[in-house]
Amino acid sequence: MGAAEKLAGPPTIWAVIFEGITVTDGEGRPAQLAVIDSRGHVIAAGPEVAKAAWAASVEAYRNHLRGHGHLRALRKP
Repeated sequence: MGAAEKLAGPPTIWAVIFEGITVTDGEGRPAQLAVIDSRGHVIAAGPEVAKAAWAASVEAYRNHLRGHGHLRALRKP
């Protein structure tokens, strides 16, 4: 890590229900999410990764609500 990277703050990740996930670098500039394998290779990056992370987050929250009785499972026709 270089000196400039040490001075910048950590990246920020947040989500808004009508926007999905947003990521910025330590200086507030737009950034993107990536999936990195065990060898350090980027295997996916960009908006599709953010959409998949958002979908997984929403599903996990729905499952949490169902488990606590706050949300009923929808019946499929």
